[in-house]
Amino acid sequence: MCQICGDEIDRDLVFPHPRSVSLDHIIPISRGGVHRRDNTQCAHLGCNSSKGNKLRATEVAAA
Repeated sequence: MCQICGDEIDRDLVFPHPRSVSLDHIIPISRGGVHRRDNTQCAHLGCNSSKGNKLRATEVAAA
């Protein structure tokens, strides 16, 4: 499941397909996030690219 949009991720799709799997940093590295398992989630490549370095309201409260 894409943790950004909630749709299923087709593991047969590969980069650069926008619906392929990618690793998203919940709190982006550029915003002080760390590259650890508890700060990552699966996301569609397109969803992750659209998110950029933005934070969701739940992450802003936690940061």
